[in-house]
Amino acid sequence: MLEKAVPKEARDAYRRESWGALLGGVYTGAIFPFIGFIARDSLHASVALIGLMTAAPFIGNVFALFYANAMEGKAKMPYVVWSQVIARALFLLILFAKTPLSFALIVTAVQVIASAAGPAYAAILKEIYPDDYRGRIMAYIRVGLAFVTLVSTLLVGRLLKHVGFNYIFAVAGLFGVAAALAFGTIKTAPVDPEGLDQKVSTLRFLRNTFAIFKEDREYAWFALSIFTYGFGSLIAAPLYPVFQVDRLHISAIQVAMLSNTSTAIWMLAYLYWGRYIDMRSPLKAAVVNVLLASLVPLNYFLARDVWMLLPAAVISGVTMGGVELSYFNSILHFAKPGRESHYQALHSFSLGIRGAIAPFCGAAIASLFRSGGIDVRYVFLVAMALMLLGAGLQVIGVKHRY
Repeated sequence: MLEKAVPKEARDAYRRESWGALLGGVYTGAIFPFIGFIARDSLHASVALIGLMTAAPFIGNVFALFYANAMEGKAKMPYVVWSQVIARALFLLILFAKTPLSFALIVTAVQVIASAAGPAYAAILKEIYPDDYRGRIMAYIRVGLAFVTLVSTLLVGRLLKHVGFNYIFAVAGLFGVAAALAFGTIKTAPVDPEGLDQKVSTLRFLRNTFAIFKEDREYAWFALSIFTYGFGSLIAAPLYPVFQVDRLHISAIQVAMLSNTSTAIWMLAYLYWGRYIDMRSPLKAAVVNVLLASLVPLNYFLARDVWMLLPAAVISGVTMGGVELSYFNSILHFAKPGRESHYQALHSFSLGIRGAIAPFCGAAIASLFRSGGIDVRYVFLVAMALMLLGAGLQVIGVKHRY
């Protein structure tokens, strides 16, 4: 049914990416909702190690600038496929993870390697989907991803009582590899041989990319707003599983139920945000989603039992898809023709710097509060304040583009 809403010229790519997304849903749902829970509940990982795993995808983003330069003038698909294949195959090593450190290092390595493909992925989506339909097509694909993620999470939440997480994660990693290979079957335009001749040195590429901040002041404001909002969001992120396990005594089944609540809402919200972005503006969608997302740390501050986190699960479901779609399409909205990879690389680099620092700041603030006799739940209010500041910076900086 959804395929009929996709323009004919994009249907083959849509179909192939959809298959990859369905396989990817098994991988995503079986692993990522449970990483923080297993690290804290089963392996008794420290807040710092949980912070490392939270920061991992953003550490990979720091290298996005160099990765983007390496792929200039070359086919983008191999950069996406092989980074994903290598990363997800690393979950086979989880079979030998017996300590919190070994577990954290494997999860970190997976996310660092996988996240480097952002600029190449953005360039591919720019090529294969029409601008006026990209938001909706991305939403359709992610509805399938969300549904399979929901089922996978529900099954694994029950399986964890009987099967070790090591075996579940290893099998899920193989599904992730299959998903990457399925995405790799999408047909893209042949590479222009002249592109290699036009490739610039790494230093010049970096100079040209960072010059965007000076050339495009509105994008600079937008980047600052993203940095501020995300910093606030990420200082709270490593504390969520700690708070759930230590204060609320959450179980694996409850983790699955909260995660699936988010996923079910996410599935529906994607369709709404995809159409909203195409019909109105990704910038408007970004502000609305940031304002909504700021309620999540507030909910954690107020929660006294697991079921009081249901509003946070619902809000997360609404905003997960909205933030992804609005930010991705906002970057393409700002990007000058032919410079999509530069903008996406700069965006990824900014996210990387932010994400590599913020989770550790959250752990440090929590430690400082604890030593001063202040309840660590007040870190959630600090997070909320920074998220609201990020929304304000975006409105101030790019208000006339709404």
